[in-house]
Amino acid sequence: MLSSGIKKLDELLGGGVEEGNVILIETIASLGDLLALNFVAESLKRGEKSFIILGRKRVRDVRKFLEDKGVDSSNVTIITTYEKSERKLNLDELFLISHTIKELAKSTKFGNIDILQPLLILYDPKKIYSLFSEIIYTLKESNVTTVLTIDKRFVDSRTLAMFEELADIVIELEEVVDNLKVRRGIRIKKNSLTPPTDFYSLKIDKNGFEIGERIE
Repeated sequence: MLSSGIKKLDELLGGGVEEGNVILIETIASLGDLLALNFVAESLKRGEKSFIILGRKRVRDVRKFLEDKGVDSSNVTIITTYEKSERKLNLDELFLISHTIKELAKSTKFGNIDILQPLLILYDPKKIYSLFSEIIYTLKESNVTTVLTIDKRFVDSRTLAMFEELADIVIELEEVVDNLKVRRGIRIKKNSLTPPTDFYSLKIDKNGFEIGERIE
C-alpha cells in the first residue's frame, strides 16, 4: 500500500492506496497539485522510480517541494509542457503525449499527470477521455500507480463523471468562503476499498496538510 504522506487521509482511504490504482483529485486551484506531490514524495521514499508531467507548477518548485520533504528527487523524471527544460511536450501533440507516458510506464512505478485540465480546455472532453482511457489501460497493465488532477470549477458534471469512471479512487477538495473566512474540506468520493466519506476539515500551512474533524 502506498501512503499519501498524511496519516488521517490514509485512514480515510482504508490504509493507503493499492499499487496500480488510479487516483483522481478533484481540486480547487492548486490545492490538488500539492496533494499529488505528497504521493510522489512517498513513492520516492520507497525507492521507486516516478514521473511527473507538469502543466502548471515549475520544475524548480517541484524539486524544492521534494527536497523539503527530505526526498532524493534523482529518481523522478519531470517533463513540462510550458517551460524550457530538457524534457518538454506540447499540448497539441496528443500522440506524443500518449507515447511518452506509455514509454515511462515501462520503467516507473508511479506517475503524476498534471495536464488533464489544460487538455480539457483545448479539446473536446470526449477526445481527451478516449486518450486517457488508453493511457490508463497501459499504466494499469504495468502496475503504475497514477495521480491525475482536475479543477472541478472548469468542467461540467458529465465530464467529471467520465473521468471518475476511469479512477479507482476519487479525492475531492472543496473551498468555501464563510463570513470572509476560507473553509477547506476533503473527502473520499470514490474508493475501491472502502465506502465514500463525508467532508473533513482541511488546513494547509508550511508543514503541509492537516485533516481535522468531520464537517457537520
